[in-house]
Amino acid sequence: MIVWINGPFGVGKTTTARLLAGALADARLFDPEFLGSMLTAFVTPPTGDFQDLPLWRHLVVQTVTGLDRHHAGVWIVPMSLLDPAYRAEILGGIRAAGVEVREVVLTLPEDRLRARIDADLVEAGARGWRHDHLARALATFASTSDARLIDASDPPEQVADAVAAHVRGETRFPAPGHPGRQPE
Repeated sequence: MIVWINGPFGVGKTTTARLLAGALADARLFDPEFLGSMLTAFVTPPTGDFQDLPLWRHLVVQTVTGLDRHHAGVWIVPMSLLDPAYRAEILGGIRAAGVEVREVVLTLPEDRLRARIDADLVEAGARGWRHDHLARALATFASTSDARLIDASDPPEQVADAVAAHVRGETRFPAPGHPGRQPE
């Protein structure tokens, strides 16, 4: 099974993924950014974004399905997919290979997300990129209807618990009116 953690840059995908890997039995982490780094050592994306390389998207599908096939367990993949066509290509390709994908989108109100981006000392170099792509990310994920939305306002451990509950098929909903609440 693949647990794809999607959402805006800086929302807490990697932190959630690391905590989730420790919370789920036989779970491991795969970050497609490694493939992007590998590819950009050989080719320069014309737009500056490795996700725009068709080869990157192909390699993500092949790598994720290969990991699932040859190293069974739960693979946790933290990666923002802002382009709906790329998201469909990658997640659809994984599913077409017969691999179960559970996608979650971490959400946060814009003002809190901007504050979190500014406060991040670990990825301070990514601050500009994150802010520059925030409007597009918020628009993309506001129209996502086929993924589980999980509010990332809570402490990281609680966010990871909510993702784990979704993966296990448990029903844990935030309070009515909470931004992460799913329609019933």
